[in-house]
Amino acid sequence: MKRNIWIGIGVAIVVALAIVLVTQTKKEVEEIKIGVINSLTGSGAPYCENLQNALLLAVKEINKAGCVKGRKIKLIIEDDKTSPTVAVSAMNKLVNVDKVPIIIGPASSSSVMACAPIANRTKTVLLSPGAASPNITTAGDFIFRNRASGAAEGVEIAKFAYKKLGLRKVAILYINTDYGPGFSKAFKTKFTQLGVKIVGIETYNQGATDFRTQITKLKKLKPDGVYLVGVPIEAGNILKQSLELGFTPQFLTNNMESPELIKIAGKAAEGIFFAIPAFDPNSPNPKVQEFVKKYRAKYGREPDMFAVNAYDAVYLIKLAIEKAGYNGEDIKNALYDIKDFPGVNGTLSFDENGDVVKPLTIKTIEHGKFVVVK
Repeated sequence: MKRNIWIGIGVAIVVALAIVLVTQTKKEVEEIKIGVINSLTGSGAPYCENLQNALLLAVKEINKAGCVKGRKIKLIIEDDKTSPTVAVSAMNKLVNVDKVPIIIGPASSSSVMACAPIANRTKTVLLSPGAASPNITTAGDFIFRNRASGAAEGVEIAKFAYKKLGLRKVAILYINTDYGPGFSKAFKTKFTQLGVKIVGIETYNQGATDFRTQITKLKKLKPDGVYLVGVPIEAGNILKQSLELGFTPQFLTNNMESPELIKIAGKAAEGIFFAIPAFDPNSPNPKVQEFVKKYRAKYGREPDMFAVNAYDAVYLIKLAIEKAGYNGEDIKNALYDIKDFPGVNGTLSFDENGDVVKPLTIKTIEHGKFVVVK
């Protein structure tokens, strides 16, 4: 009798375990797992909060509206701490443990370049909403971004500096990461084509806090303008320390639309100019207004270009999976085939390098606010 009881208990346990395993497997099959590598901490974090918010907003909307062919999206989020080394670890985890065929991010150009070989080798799609380095254009067949290449931004701000600001003696100060030299090269090439010589070039390291040596060297050159490439934390300190040292040329930058810049630099940030992919939250476009209203209601703040790109990225992936299926090779092919996607910030298509072309605008800082230069 006891033996039969124990056999019965054993059978019940086996059946229960089988049910759990089947249920778990079914749940995993039903989910569309999308990896995310984002700079939640580190020097890139000021850019990435809006990006993260928009990803979550888009996924919640899609899951509420019927999912992707009936399957819910599940984001598996990793923080690369704005470090290429950490990004590679996150990439390996998402590919080998979580088995995701598609990853949104990284937002950092250096992290994208570090992860690109893994993506191409494992046929895992990377779609970055924020990376701007010109080097990403040739990073491989599985690398996409819906942020315009920084080369275009460098060219645009060079033309603005020459034609609208009348600058003729310009120096460059850029961050020594993957995207810094790319922005610098694009700006220098265009400015030289306009017949003006760059009088000096200095670099600095990511994470640095004291820039007085570089500032002092540039001050001796007496430039009327400086093209400053970096991220808000370092750039904010450079602007602040330049003002303290009495070095006040016209500063031009790459995209610096982050409250962190103004918080750090204070009045030293007033009057800088930068080129940025155009996004107007006050646009009368109904699609833009709907997104801005939802974003403000959810997060109590204004969305920016990174938020728009992240939001559109989720919907691009949804469309690609619906068209082609849930594996890296098919998602890659579907993204290349998408034409005139109706994003929040206008229509977009990927070229043969996985890049997009978007209109640019010039912005400045006036009275502590980012405004479009008319």
